[in-house]
Amino acid sequence: MHTVYDPEADIPTFFELTTARVNDCKAVHNLPIMPGVTCVFDRAYDDCSWYFEMTNQGTWFVGIMKISAVHEVIETRETTEDFILEDQIIRLSSDKGRKACPTDLQRVRIRREEDGKVLTFISNDLNRTVAEIAALYESRWQIELFFKWIKQNLKIKLLIERSGNAVKIQVLTAMVAYLLLCLVQLNYPGTQRINLNLMTKRSVVDLFSNTPDLCIDCSGLSGASECLTGQ
Repeated sequence: MHTVYDPEADIPTFFELTTARVNDCKAVHNLPIMPGVTCVFDRAYDDCSWYFEMTNQGTWFVGIMKISAVHEVIETRETTEDFILEDQIIRLSSDKGRKACPTDLQRVRIRREEDGKVLTFISNDLNRTVAEIAALYESRWQIELFFKWIKQNLKIKLLIERSGNAVKIQVLTAMVAYLLLCLVQLNYPGTQRINLNLMTKRSVVDLFSNTPDLCIDCSGLSGASECLTGQ
């Protein structure tokens, strides 16, 4: 499931279901490009033609740059923070990269303070600081929390049927249930725990009855910042 998630609204704004054989780089061209927002994604969505398409339409992005990506350094910027290893303006220099994405990009390498892991980011926003780019990527964790919440509370890991249509119906039902819960929490901010079964019809009013089976934790439905995309 390829998903665009808006953590400010705390909802998925777009998703597409494909078979496991569909490569992320192919599916990414079906995701909507939204001018003025910042998309944050992992290395699976590494596609230089998509980078250029977003740049031309006024969408910022921050992603993980693959080690194998061939590039030339246009400018090396001074760094003052210990965690910053490199801050560069680059151009992709492989035959494919030059043709598909003929524009300047920012390449940033940092050492993450909490575990010492080295991360290399790529972005088309040449004006953001390294700290801002690193913080944007950290905010991508919100989409992981969304998938974790869906799996734990709406039980989509347990498939009722194995056919393609049945799986799609179950996942779509889970997404609709999630959006309805978001609407309930938006209109009733004090709501914390709600019982929900994907295959049970229940009135929204009944959700607020004082029954002992209120068991789904809604506290995980919380906001963050920026716009994320992931799988």
